Amino acid sequence: MNDVKPTWRLAWGLWWRFFLISLGVWAIIFLILFLVVGIPFLSYFTVSPWG
Repeated sequence: MNDVKPTWRLAWGLWWRFFLISLGVWAIIFLILFLVVGIPFLSYFTVSPWG
């Protein structure tokens, strides 16, 4: 049975994978927050009764 040797290449690969996945998750969270909060907030200020 082949054992996986912990090397720096493996560590960097796992780190980059974790980094990119977490970055994607945060991007989705901020997109949802912008759609829920940002668009009504911006439309409230662009179509304001004060002109």
